[in-house]
Amino acid sequence: MMRHFDLHCDTLNECRKLKASLVQNELNVSVERGMLFDQWVQTFAAFIHDDCRGVKAYRRFLAQVKVLQNAFAQSGKIVPYDPKNVQEGVCNAILSVENGAALGGKLERISEFRELGVRILSLTWNGENELAGGADSEIGLTALGKQAVKELEANRIVIDVSHMNNASFWELCEIAERPFIATHSNCFDICPHKRNLDDLQIQEIIRRGGLIGINFYPIFINGESDASFQELRGHIRHIVALGGEDVIAVGSDFDGAAALSRLNRIEKIPDWHQNLNKHFDAEFVDKFTFKNAQRFFEENL
Repeated sequence: MMRHFDLHCDTLNECRKLKASLVQNELNVSVERGMLFDQWVQTFAAFIHDDCRGVKAYRRFLAQVKVLQNAFAQSGKIVPYDPKNVQEGVCNAILSVENGAALGGKLERISEFRELGVRILSLTWNGENELAGGADSEIGLTALGKQAVKELEANRIVIDVSHMNNASFWELCEIAERPFIATHSNCFDICPHKRNLDDLQIQEIIRRGGLIGINFYPIFINGESDASFQELRGHIRHIVALGGEDVIAVGSDFDGAAALSRLNRIEKIPDWHQNLNKHFDAEFVDKFTFKNAQRFFEENL
């Protein structure tokens, strides 16, 4: 049985820009081309670029929600994710937000986001917004950002730390009461890119019972333009060595970054599963590719 749970892709935004369907397209991910798995859970991020703020950011978020809603209306092959009932033979879709700028500075929108299906939200992208500073910034959480953390937790929206810097990450740790996740980040100690997690951050996420989604972007794997399965496995082994066997997951970043050439479309995932099964036992492969993430959302949504 092949199961696949991906914590992050940017396909909604690409569909918005291209006026393409989520169901049928030539992007990294389409629902039709993803009908390869016995069980498939795909997180679709509504992405807001750092140059987009206020009402414009909120409207861009709504435009991406519309792409997902259109897919639900268009095809029975994609359904909203229900952690208590993962359907077989369809895409079980989770809506996330990449960049809290989507709120337009209005925390009252958090409950609206929950109603629209948002289950994961990153406070920042790489720059600074009303809530916090990201990887290209030095600032931590703003006063509004600290309030947002409380509101997100109250609304059972999981906080994503993938784009946070050291200051914002550790300030979040001071106030977060619920587990948080890094949907698409690799290991800084293997590839020292500011978007990757250092060992202390990885251990903190492990301690809190979160998730870390392994990213397919070569720049975060080895700092080069392409990477091998072996190099990707190095990040997996590193997190496991730190005690992360139960928190490691998949966060492809499909349609948001150029993935390694051997793994740059949804239909190549089965080849990767085959490779993983050669190097790890079957129980761990199932944990990594599906079970850890599924258990987390059963417990935390």
